[in-house]
Amino acid sequence: MAVKEKVGVVVSAQMDKTIVVAVENRSPHPKYGKIIVKTKKFKAHDQENKCQRRR
Repeated sequence: MAVKEKVGVVVSAQMDKTIVVAVENRSPHPKYGKIIVKTKKFKAHDQENKCQRRR
């Protein structure tokens, strides 16, 4: 199975060659139908330390 690509926002770039990315998942509530935003943080490899945190 292939790795699914996700798009997110860099929330931390303090570690060496590693960044933390927050990915939002929007889905409707099963009973009420309201859109709920869930956020999950992933660690990603940044070989050249290019990524910067946005403020």
